[in-house]
Amino acid sequence: MKRLFACLLFALLAACGRGPDVDIVRADVSAQLDEALPGQEIEIVSLKRRGSQRDTDAPPGETRRLVYFDTELKLGRDVDFGAWSSSGISALVSVLGAGPRGISGVTSGGNRAGDLLQVHGTALYRQEGDQWTLVAPVGYRPASVSGPASGLEEGPGALLAAIRSTLDASATAPDQRRIIEDELLMARQNIEARLARNAKGYAIAAGAEHGQYLRVARALFPPGSRTVPLVTRGSEENLQLLRAGTVSLALSQGDAAQDAYEGTGIFTRQGPHAALRSLGSLYPEPLHVLVAAGSGLTSIDQLRGKRVAIGEAGAASRTTALRVLQAHGLGLDDIEPLELSIGDAFTALRLGRTDAVMQVIGTPADDIRGLLTSTPLRLLPLSGEAAARLVDDHDGYFEYTIARGTYPGQAGNISTIATAALLLTDTTLSDAEIDSLTRRVFESGRDYPGLGSAQASRISPATSAVGLSVPLHPAAARALEALAGRGDPTEEH
Repeated sequence: MKRLFACLLFALLAACGRGPDVDIVRADVSAQLDEALPGQEIEIVSLKRRGSQRDTDAPPGETRRLVYFDTELKLGRDVDFGAWSSSGISALVSVLGAGPRGISGVTSGGNRAGDLLQVHGTALYRQEGDQWTLVAPVGYRPASVSGPASGLEEGPGALLAAIRSTLDASATAPDQRRIIEDELLMARQNIEARLARNAKGYAIAAGAEHGQYLRVARALFPPGSRTVPLVTRGSEENLQLLRAGTVSLALSQGDAAQDAYEGTGIFTRQGPHAALRSLGSLYPEPLHVLVAAGSGLTSIDQLRGKRVAIGEAGAASRTTALRVLQAHGLGLDDIEPLELSIGDAFTALRLGRTDAVMQVIGTPADDIRGLLTSTPLRLLPLSGEAAARLVDDHDGYFEYTIARGTYPGQAGNISTIATAALLLTDTTLSDAEIDSLTRRVFESGRDYPGLGSAQASRISPATSAVGLSVPLHPAAARALEALAGRGDPTEEH
């Protein structure tokens, strides 16, 4: 009897140590889906628990566990998760705590009733006595070690990595390290671009490792497509690479593309890039203004005198942040500007070293989802007057709502502005090449989340002209017209 009691006690303690059982997880996932996506009739067909681990980032005195699960969902009605006007794919990813490639079955152009979705999900639980309480779906946490964007793990790629490692180890001063990083990045871009052209393919200037642009490029152009995504610092550098002829394609924020086309902003000295053309708008990138939930800040004009992370120097997001502040009557002298990368900015917000973070990024933003699991945050809205002024002054902006449920715990809609992520080229590619590329990107029926990009699921001919700030390539316009079955692909929706 004593042995039986001991075994039962051990089993009970072991179960507690593993976190909530599958029935609790299933009930919580169902409740979260109903709250974030009301009326969508999403049924949990099956849910299997795939283990758990202790949360090493738990606050002092708390016991938390990360629970991993696989679930199959069945749609009870037609759903377009990529619609720009709803939380859609953002809410689905956030509620389920799914990382890149964590959801499969979501198709561009919309899903039908009866479709099945396969999900690898994660949830964070807190122990309260003998009960487990859901804290939040877990945000995606990328690996800290990155490799070449084009997959050159051997040969030239390994040599380049070894050179960078050696030079980094020998440089201690920040200015020396920056010079080395710039030279290595330029060499890598040139090598990969030349290799792409040599294979009669295309090099596309994408973005930072683990960033949205690079994931989008890889989802649009997987291995074998003869299009090589390059690691870059983002929009403004991409536009420079396109203008220099280093790449044939580039991803960029719409507002930065407008500046390059018109020769304004940071492109003033170079003058207009008259040959710049777009293949269409891909997905919205709204401005997020994040503050600590207990800060008492409720509007952007209250940021006067505050520490504000506005983005790195030379980043397109920083340019947007400064314009938004100006529209609210604030200049650089009115705030304490912090020029931080997105990762450093969110770390500073979590540690209380900044009062606000301003960032242009597509939803759902993995960094924000991850931050929300440890830090209570709020999104600040733009004033209606400021948003209208920005939209009137810049073709690259449009009014946008970050819909309720986009992020865990987001109870209401947030009014802001957005710019569109654009796929850009110049006039060097033939009409046949542009037609083929446009059809590949905008064709429906692609499982982009399964290919690693939730944002790409919002790509559609119906929204290909929203926020379009540079001329549409004529061949792209004809391809979009054929795909959408409408008369004028440049008409806004």
